[in-house]
Amino acid sequence: MAAGITERNQHCWRCATVNPAGDKFCQGCGASLVRRDNTTRYLCAAAQLSEVYANTAIREFLVEPLRAIPPAPGVDTTAVLREAVAARARRRIRDGVVLLLLLALLVVNPVVFVPWLVFALFLAMVSGRFTMRRRDAAITAVVVVVVVLILLAVGFISIASIVGSSLSSGSSGGGYYESPPPSYSSSAADSASGFLSIDLILTGLLLLALVAVVVTDEFAVHYLVFNRFRRTDFLPDGRTSPHEWERRLRGLGLPTFHLPLHRVAAATEQAERAAEADVVVHRGFSPFIGAGVPVHGQVIALALEPSDEDEATEPISVTGLHDHVAAAISRLRTTSTLGPGRRLEDLVRREQVLIPADRLVIDHRSVPEILPTLDHAPTSRVSTDQARSLADAAVEWARYYSCYRVEAWDRDLTTSCYLHAGTDQKMLFLEWQFFALLPIMPGYRAIDEYRDPLLAPVKSSIMEILVLPATIVRRVVSVCRRFKPLKQGVNEVMPAKYGADRSLREFAQADRVQSYFQDVDVERYVRILDSTLFRAVGEYLQERGYSAVEFMKLADPQVNNYNLQGSTLVDSAVGTRSSVTNKKG
Repeated sequence: MAAGITERNQHCWRCATVNPAGDKFCQGCGASLVRRDNTTRYLCAAAQLSEVYANTAIREFLVEPLRAIPPAPGVDTTAVLREAVAARARRRIRDGVVLLLLLALLVVNPVVFVPWLVFALFLAMVSGRFTMRRRDAAITAVVVVVVVLILLAVGFISIASIVGSSLSSGSSGGGYYESPPPSYSSSAADSASGFLSIDLILTGLLLLALVAVVVTDEFAVHYLVFNRFRRTDFLPDGRTSPHEWERRLRGLGLPTFHLPLHRVAAATEQAERAAEADVVVHRGFSPFIGAGVPVHGQVIALALEPSDEDEATEPISVTGLHDHVAAAISRLRTTSTLGPGRRLEDLVRREQVLIPADRLVIDHRSVPEILPTLDHAPTSRVSTDQARSLADAAVEWARYYSCYRVEAWDRDLTTSCYLHAGTDQKMLFLEWQFFALLPIMPGYRAIDEYRDPLLAPVKSSIMEILVLPATIVRRVVSVCRRFKPLKQGVNEVMPAKYGADRSLREFAQADRVQSYFQDVDVERYVRILDSTLFRAVGEYLQERGYSAVEFMKLADPQVNNYNLQGSTLVDSAVGTRSSVTNKKG
C-alpha cells in the first residue's frame, strides 16, 4: 500500500511538499508540478540526425582537454556528447563499408560505376541535397577525370588488342586454315561468356550489399529517433536501455572518449551547486555564452547628485545594488498572471564571472582561484564571495554580472538579463543586456511528428542510394578525419585551448521563434525585467539620499520592437554579422 501511495503522490521540485496525484501546482509554494523538459532529447536526436552537429559538438567539448565547459541550463551535456560520439562511430563504420564496396564496384565493373557517379552528381546538384565547397568540388572533379581516363585507357588497350588479333588472323589467312579451328572459337566464346557472367554476378552482389548497408542504417536511425527517443521512452544514457541493440548502437565509440566525457561530467556536476557563482571563459567576441541572441540593451552613465543638499548621502555599494535589484526581481516570483504559465515563479538568478581567454592565459596569476596554472582547465565555479570581490573592478578583464533567466515553453525559449554596475561615488555606471535563446531547429524537433515506420526510411534510403557515389568525398573525410588538439609551440599559449565559443544548445537553435506567442513572450519578459530594473535602481538611489529624477527619465516609454520572427531584429542584432536598426521614439 505504501508503495502505491508513493507512486501516486507528487513531490514538489522546489519545496519538497507532497501533493496529491493530479495536482498541477504545489499546495505549499504554488510551483508548477509539470516540468516538461525536451531539450536533451532533441539535442540527442540532433547528434544522430546531423553529422555537422555531432562533429561540431565533439570538436568543441571533447578534443581540447583544457577548454572551459560553459553552463547549459536544462541540457544534460554529457548525454548529448555521448550521443554525438556514438553517432560519429556509427557513421564511420557505415562510410568505411560503403567506400570499400564502391571501390570494389569500380574495379569489377567501371562501366556501371561511372554513369552512376555522373548521374548522382547531377541529381545531388539539381535537388539541392547538398552544396559542395570549392575544395570538395575540385577533388570530386579530379576523381571523375582520373576514372574516365582509366576507362579510356582500358578501352583503348582492349580495342588495340582486338584489332591486333584480327590483323594477325587475317595475315595467316593464306595458310592451311582460312579461319580458326571450330574448337578454338568455341573455347574462346565460352571463356568470354564465363568472364561476363562472373562480372555480372559480382556487380549484382556489390549493388545488393550497398543497398543493404544504406537501408540498414536508415532503418536503425529512424527507429532509434522516432521510437526510442519519444517522450515516454527516451533514456539520456543509452547504456541503461533494456534493449541490447540500443545499448550497442548508442555505446559505439565511447571508450575512445572516456576521459573527455568524464571531465565534462565532472564539470557539469560542479555547475549544479547553487551556492556558487558561474565562471564563463570565452574565446569569441561575446562573453554571454549560452544566452542566445541579443535583443535589447541599456548602457547608462549617471552623475550622482544628492536629493537634499542638507542631508548626508550614504555610500553606494556595487554588491549592495546587486542585492537590492535581486530582491526586487525576486518579488516577481509571486503567483500571478503576469507571466503565462506562471513562468516568472521559476525565475532564476545566477551570479557569473565573465572572462576572455586571451587575457586569462596572459595574467592567470592574478586569479589563481580560476586558473591555478596553464596545465589546468579553468574552473567552472567559484564561491560567491570570490565572484563579488571582482565586482570592485580589481581586475579589468574579469567582469561580475548578475544573470536573471526566465525559461518558457518547456525550456525551449529562454530570456536572460545580464546586469553589471560600477561606481566611484560621483557617477554610477549601469549596463544590462537582454538575450533570447531561440527554440531548437524544427528539423531536430520533428522526431515528435508521426513518420511511417516503413515508407519514411524507404524513401530516404532510395535518395541515399541514388546519390551514393556523389558522397564519396564526404565519406572519405568522415572515415579519415581525426580530431586533434590545437598545435602550439613550446613557449606559446593559445587562448582557444581554454575559452569556450558556444553551448550545445546554441549550436542547435533556430534563426527565429516558432509562433507569435513565443515572439510576444520575449518582449513581455524583456519589458517586465527592464521596468523592474529601473524601479529597483531608482529606489536604491533614493534610499541612499541621491536624486533619481534624471535616472527615471531614461525609463520613459520607448518604441522598441523585439521582432524575432526573422533574422534581422529591430533594436537588436542576431548573430555577429547582422544589421541593426534602431528606432527610438
